[in-house]
Amino acid sequence: MLRGCRELALERMARSLSGMLDRLEDDLFDLAEKAVDRESQNTYLDARSQAREKRSVMEATFSRHFVDFFNRKVRGDAAADAPPERKPGELALVGDEDLEEALAVREMSRKLGAACEGELFELSQRMGFLLERPELEEDANPLSPSMICAALKDACDQIQAGFKVRLALLRQLEGYAQAELQAVYHDLNVHLVERRILPEVRHGVRRTPSPARRQAPPAAPSTPSNSPNDLFGTLAQLLGATLPGGTAAGAGHGAPSAASAAPESFLSELTRMHREGSPLPADGGEMLVNVVRRIKAAPQSASLGTVDAMTIDIVAMLFDYIFEDRHIPAIVKAHLGRLQIPTLKVALIDRNFFSSKSHPARRLIDLLAESAIGLDEANSGDGAVLALIESVVQEVLGKFDTDLGLFESQAARVAAFIEERKRAEIAVVERSARLLEEREREEIARAVAEEEVERRLEGNAWAAPPVREMLRETWVRALASVQASEGEGTPSWKALVATMDDLLWSIEPKALPDDRKRLVTMLPGMLKNLHVGLERGRLEPARRDQFLGELVDCHAAAVKSGLRGMAMIPHDPANEVAEPAAIAREMVPAGEIRVEEIRLRTPRGKPAVRNVFTRTGIWTNLQRGTWVEFAGAGAAVRARLTWISPNKGVYLFTNPLSSVAAVSISPEALAEQMRQGEARMLDDAPLVDRAVDSMLANLRNAGAQAPQG
Repeated sequence: MLRGCRELALERMARSLSGMLDRLEDDLFDLAEKAVDRESQNTYLDARSQAREKRSVMEATFSRHFVDFFNRKVRGDAAADAPPERKPGELALVGDEDLEEALAVREMSRKLGAACEGELFELSQRMGFLLERPELEEDANPLSPSMICAALKDACDQIQAGFKVRLALLRQLEGYAQAELQAVYHDLNVHLVERRILPEVRHGVRRTPSPARRQAPPAAPSTPSNSPNDLFGTLAQLLGATLPGGTAAGAGHGAPSAASAAPESFLSELTRMHREGSPLPADGGEMLVNVVRRIKAAPQSASLGTVDAMTIDIVAMLFDYIFEDRHIPAIVKAHLGRLQIPTLKVALIDRNFFSSKSHPARRLIDLLAESAIGLDEANSGDGAVLALIESVVQEVLGKFDTDLGLFESQAARVAAFIEERKRAEIAVVERSARLLEEREREEIARAVAEEEVERRLEGNAWAAPPVREMLRETWVRALASVQASEGEGTPSWKALVATMDDLLWSIEPKALPDDRKRLVTMLPGMLKNLHVGLERGRLEPARRDQFLGELVDCHAAAVKSGLRGMAMIPHDPANEVAEPAAIAREMVPAGEIRVEEIRLRTPRGKPAVRNVFTRTGIWTNLQRGTWVEFAGAGAAVRARLTWISPNKGVYLFTNPLSSVAAVSISPEALAEQMRQGEARMLDDAPLVDRAVDSMLANLRNAGAQAPQG
C-alpha cells in the first residue's frame, strides 16, 4: 500500500514538475523584462537558460531524491529531509547564502503546508495508520511538504549557476507547487479511501495525557527549584494557606525538608496498626473509611511536628480522592484502602513519594489500579486479578517495616501480571478482528446493494408495494451476494441490475401500443432472469409464488392504466413514517468468545450522517488503548480499544477479564451512547498522578476563596 502511494505521488509530482518547468521559462522571461536593474534581469535570464539546459537532470534528480526521502521516512529515520547531523564537537561555519537558502526552503514548506492543511491532515492520519504510528506528525509524513521542498531544492541545486539563480528558480517553483501539491494530496486520499484506509477521518477527543506527557503542576513561588520534594512543598504550602490562621507547613523555614522524619515511636505504632489490622471481608462490603484522618485526630499525633502533621493531611486527601474515583471498582478501592497506613508510613519516611513518579510505593498503587481498571465484578473470571491484589496488599501489610524494596518487588510482580494479561488479549483481538473484517465485507456489500436499489426506487413512483418490498429485501440480498463474491461491474452484477430495471419498467403504465407489445415480448426472458435473482436472494418457494402472483396483478394494472390514459401512483407505506436512528445490538460468536456488536441503524433509504459530530455534538475519534465503560441493559462492561477497522473505522474493544470478551461498535453508535450517557471514557492515567492533580486544583481553589488577612 505504501509503495502504491509512493508511485502514485511520484508519477503525479514528476508530471507536475514537467509542467512547472514548461511555464517557468515563460515566467522567468517576463520577470527579466520587468526587472528594474541589469543584475536582476541577468539573474532571471540565467535561471531561464539553466532551467532549459539542465531540465532532464533536474527531473531525474527530483525523482531519485523523492524516492530516497520517502523510503527514509517510512523507515522512521529522524529528519529524513534534513542535512545529516554533525558529530559531537564538530564545528562548521554556515555561509550567508546557505542560511538564506535553508530559510527559503523552510518558509516554502510552511506555506505549502498551510495551503494544503485539510488534505494534508487527512493524509497524515492515513499514513500514520499504514505505518502503525497513530501519533504521526505531519513533518514525519513520508509525503510531507518539507520532503517535497527538499527534493525540489536538490533538483535546483543541479544548476551550475550562482546562488541567486538557484534561489530565483526555487521561489518561482513555490508559486506553482501549491495548487499541484493540493491536487496530489487529494488524489492520494481518494486512492486510500478507495482501498478502505480510514474512509472517514475525524478530529477527536484525545485521551488523557500519558504519564510521560502529563506536566507536573507548577510549584509555588517560594518552593526551592530543582529540589526532589518540590511537589510536597507546594502541597504543604497550599494546604497551610487553607487552614485557620493561614500558616503553611514549615512557615518561616522555607519548604518542608525531606530530612525531617516522624518519631520512631510513632512509626512503630503505625507498623503495629497495619500488621494487626482486620482482613477484608470476603464479600468486599467493608465501608470505605479514611483511617488516616482518624490517626490525625488520635492523641499520639498531638506531639508531631508541623511537617509530619501536614504529611498526614496530604495522605488523607490522597485516599479521599481514591475512594471517590469513579474509574476504580469498589472492591479494589476496599483493597487499596487497606494500604492507607503503610502509605502514610512511606510518606513520613520518604517525602519523595509525592514528587517522584518512579517511587516504588507510588508505582505499586498505580499498577494495582491499572491491573483492575477492566475488572468485571459480575464475572467470576476476575478471581485471578482480585487474588493478586489481595496477595500483594497482604504482603505489604505483613512485611513492611522501613525497607522500600518490598514495594519494588511487589510492583514488579503486578507489572508482570499486566504484561501477561496483554499477551493473552492478543488472541482475543486477532480472532475478533478476523470476524469483524468478514462481517464488514458483508455490511459493505449490503450497503452497496441497498444504494443500487434505492437509487432506482427513488426515481420510480410507479413501483407497487410488493415490488418495492421484494427489491429491498430479496434483490438486495442477491446483489450483496454477487458484490461480496464477484464484485460490482461483473456479468452477474450487471444481469441482476438489468433485470431490476426491466422489472420496474414492466409495471409502469403502458399507454403506447409499442410499449404493450414490448412488454409481451420481454416477459418470458425477464421472468426467467427474475427466477435466477429470487433464488440467489434466498426467497423461499411459498413467498416466491406469492410475489409472482402479485406481479401478474401489477402487469395487468399497468396495461389497464395505460389504456385509460391515467393512473394512480401506488401508495408506499414504507415512506409514511421516518423511524429515528436507533442503537442495535447483536451477540456474535467467534469461536470460544462472544463479540457484542453495536451499530446505529438508520431508516431505510436514509443515508447515515457521515459527520458524527454534526449529528451528536460528540467527537469519537479515539486512540488505541483508550478504556471505555459501556452501561448496557445489564451490568456495566469495561473494555480497551485494541483495534480499528481500516474499512469502516469500527472500533474493537476487548477485555479478557469481562464476561463479554469483546465489543465491536461503530463511531456513530459510540457517539450516540456517549450522548445518552450509556458510555463513558475512563481515565487510565496513573492513579496517584490524577489524585495529585486533583489535590492541587482543589487546594488552589480553596486558597483563592479563603478570606484574606
